[in-house]
Amino acid sequence: MKRAIRRLVGSLTGPKKYLFFVVLILVCIVALCLGIYAQFFYKYSDTDVLMLGINIGSKKTAEEIDILKSNFNNLFTNTIIINSENVRTDKMEPSKELVYTGYNFADEDENYFTVNAQIPILNINHEKAKAINADIKSEFYDKANSVMRKKDGKTIYTVTYASFVNGNVLSIVVKSSLKEEGKAEKVTVKTYNYSIADNQMVTLADLIREKETTTEAVQTTITNDVKKAYTNAKIIADQYGTLYERDLSSDMYKVENTTTYFLTQDGYVYIVYAYGNSDYTNEMDIIIF
Repeated sequence: MKRAIRRLVGSLTGPKKYLFFVVLILVCIVALCLGIYAQFFYKYSDTDVLMLGINIGSKKTAEEIDILKSNFNNLFTNTIIINSENVRTDKMEPSKELVYTGYNFADEDENYFTVNAQIPILNINHEKAKAINADIKSEFYDKANSVMRKKDGKTIYTVTYASFVNGNVLSIVVKSSLKEEGKAEKVTVKTYNYSIADNQMVTLADLIREKETTTEAVQTTITNDVKKAYTNAKIIADQYGTLYERDLSSDMYKVENTTTYFLTQDGYVYIVYAYGNSDYTNEMDIIIF
């Protein structure tokens, strides 16, 4: 290699030799500047080491992943957390956040209902974003109103949300809890993943590619984690009574059938199997990669 470089330099004469050294010096200066910027000024250097704009997250241990799972409910702060330096889009309300609390219910009738619901709006002036808002309104706003009209027993309904921007991906996750008199608590989770630059939905396959992993690896993680949850549930049921039993053979656990997922600001993809989406239960399994 050294011999080849010496031959190359030796073959250069006159202005070509000076141009070669000027270009070499400029390359070194640019590399040095990039290194200094990444080290001291680029605030996402821990999770976006190549400065590609997508912060994919540092590798965590199994114990650290378990801590993230146990802190799942703490994500729901009814705010947006942005981990991107430049977020440019056409807002419907220029003075408001990209995601904000559009509907805030705090009402109670001591005989019939208690409603505490913070429901988000995606503040982007595009048809795809408006479709997301329509779905959120239909799912949560309309439910809150229907609960406040009930006159048969006491119902408690709560809604909270979290939203994150990571690179070009905006994720919204909305969690609701419904407790009707005489029934088990029903906890639902619904997610929306949106590409700010492309104005289109982001699929789980897209996030798997962004995370630089494979469908097979994610499928293995899902299978192992759900089996572990099933085993733990059986142990608890033996001691304390019947708990929600997972159907390990269900196709719902296949990557291609998974619909509830989101990307956090620190680069982790959460897959949520909230069994309350279809049954009266607050059981859920959370997969993180």
